[in-house]
Formats: sequence, C-alpha cells, structure tokens
Amino acid sequence: MKTLVMAWRSILRHARRTAVTVSALVVGLAGMVVFQGFLGQTMQGFRDGTILSGIGHLQVAASPRYFVDGEFAPYAYGMEDASALTASLRKLAGVTAVIPATGFVAVAGLGDQSATLLVKAYPVDRMYFARASGTVKPPSDQFDLGTLVDGAAISGGQENRLVLGETAARVLGAKVGDTVTLMAILPGGDLQGEDFTISGIFSSPGRDKSFAYTDYASAQGFTRMKAPPVLIVMARDIRSVPAVAAGVPAGHALRTWKELATLYVQVNGILGSFLGVIRAIILLVTLFILANSMNRAVRERMREWGTLRAFGARKRDVLLVILAEGLLQGLLGAAAGIALGFLVSGIIDATGGLTYRNGAQAFVILVRPGLDAAWVNLVPAVITAGLAALLPGLRAARLTPSECLREV
Repeated sequence: MKTLVMAWRSILRHARRTAVTVSALVVGLAGMVVFQGFLGQTMQGFRDGTILSGIGHLQVAASPRYFVDGEFAPYAYGMEDASALTASLRKLAGVTAVIPATGFVAVAGLGDQSATLLVKAYPVDRMYFARASGTVKPPSDQFDLGTLVDGAAISGGQENRLVLGETAARVLGAKVGDTVTLMAILPGGDLQGEDFTISGIFSSPGRDKSFAYTDYASAQGFTRMKAPPVLIVMARDIRSVPAVAAGVPAGHALRTWKELATLYVQVNGILGSFLGVIRAIILLVTLFILANSMNRAVRERMREWGTLRAFGARKRDVLLVILAEGLLQGLLGAAAGIALGFLVSGIIDATGGLTYRNGAQAFVILVRPGLDAAWVNLVPAVITAGLAALLPGLRAARLTPSECLREV
C-alpha cells in the first residue's frame, strides 16, 4: 500500500508530465474504442443481413446431403414429416418462425434468349424486397432478398409469378409484365415447363445475375414436390440458437447460421485480425513513449532513489515504486481513453450514426462499442505501461546509494 501511495504522489507531483506522457495512450485507445464499436456494428449488420438473406438462424433437413447439393437438386430430400416437425419446432422456446423453403434450377427462355436461373421459393409473406430509395430496415421475420428496381413483389393469391434479377433480366431482354418459360428436368427424366409472369425486377450484388424468386406454392406445383426439402427456423436472437438446435427432434440434419454463413465467418476473422494489428501498433507506440518518459523521470530522481536506499529501502522496493508509477499511468491513460471513446461513440449515435449510401438507398450504422471494448483495451494497455517501466526500474534498483547520488 505504501508503494502505491508513493507512486500516486509522484504522479500528482508531476501531473503535467504525466498528462503529456499518457496523451498518446488516451487518443489511441479512444480511437480504438470508436473503431471497434464501428466494426462491431458493421459486422453485426453483416451477420443479420446474412441470416435474413435466406439462411435463417437454423436449417433443418431430412438428410445431411441436402446441405451439399440440395439447393440445386431438392427432389430427393422431401421431408415427409414436415408438418409434424414444423409444429414441434414452433413449440420450442425462442423460435419465432418456421419457414418452408425450396428451390430448383431452370432454364428461362424469352424469345430467342435464354438464361440458367436458380429459383428460390418462400411463402409470400416471408419475402421482402427493399424500396429503391430510402433507409433499408427489413423486418426481422422476413428474408431481405434485394432491392426492387422495377415492378412489385409477389402478392398473396398470385400464381406463377417471378421476381427476376436485374442482370438476368438484361440478358433475357425481359421487363415487368413479360412471360418467361421455365424449363427443368425432374426426377425420372421428365421435362417440366411452365410460363411465369415477371412481377418485379430486383438488384442484389452477386445474386441478380442467376437468382430469381417465386412463391412457395408455385414452386411446389412446378417441381411436383408435396413436402419441403428444408425448414428454415428463425430464432428470437443469436443467443437462442444453441437451445433451439438442442431441441430439434432426433433423426434430422441441421446446420446453424454460422455453419452456413462461411463468407461472414471469413470476413469476421479477417477484420478481427486487422483490429488486433491496429491495437498492437497503438500499444507499441505507447510502449516507446512511456519507456522514454519513465527513463527520463528515473534519471531525474536519482537523489530520491539514493535517499530511499540510504534509509533502508531494498532494491525490490525501488523497483516496485517505479513499476507502480508505470502501471498507474497506464491505468489512468487507458481509463481516460476508453471513457473518451465511449463518449465520442455516444455523440455519434446521438446525432444519427454514420450514414452511407448505395445508389439511392441509405444505410445507417451506429457506433456502439460493447463492454468488452473496455477490458480488451484496458488490460493490454496497463501491461504495456508496466513493461515500459520495467527496464528503467531495474536500472535504478541495481544502483547503490552512493552511485545514485553520483548520478545526480
């Protein structure tokens, strides 16, 4: 306790020097907290967008093979117990919706043009297409499938309607109201063909070249499948997913959103590593600044160390005082920087967050660092400050009282 009191008094006695020394740590960690909050919210939006793109929180199928090739060839994976399984899943705590889904690959023809499409099908009330302008806020119980650039989404009661990707429509020369013929090969070699009317055209980077959407009932009629190949489960939140997965009846294959969202996992890992590199750079700069300041402070106070040793203080006592000063400076700088970071984040959010535009659409990102932003920055900063004080402390502790006085 005496060591801490001495270190604290020394910091107060040299308050201006302490403020200048820890200013780099304050600014660096404040920026780090804001940036961490921004990345966290960005990745949370990416995660939620991935889940709402049609993956869901959990997918349940009759066979694990469905998750290998079932999206392109669902015919072999119909779930005969789909009704009973749906009722069972809806009873699980944390489940907000159980959505049947299917899809098929078809060749779309219009006039003398053709294109291969992956047609995805969901119930009409589960498909959401954002408006071409305004802020995007998809409902949490519908799949956000893209931006509607022309026409309208499929309405209840409409049959054989198609929402076609913008690039695919350009390839086909199709527009809203046109009728395209879909041709697909069914099990047994049967060739199935039906006309679908284009009700809308959507834009979605990477998807609007080969994707199209129709309602689940029309897809059932086209593929002649009476049972869905997969059930998509929407949970109340991410934390509910493990409990929901544990409640899925035995004999069914399942995949969680994290197992299906491989792109999200990869990007999240890369950004996490990037964040770690930035933190390491900030701490390295802080280490040099604090080490230089502590070395200068130790040299200027040689009389103090010599006096302490002359009055019976041990080498360890001198080292502990210097280490305590370094640790306290690191603690003060880190606490001030983290507090400043949370304050700046709060100001940004209070003014409406950060808005960026993609065409005519506006997306808002709030900067909300979690509590982990405090300890994950505080602990390394304090340790770094301790390391910065270690070498100057060892140097002072090795000197005898007479050597300390000669250094003055």
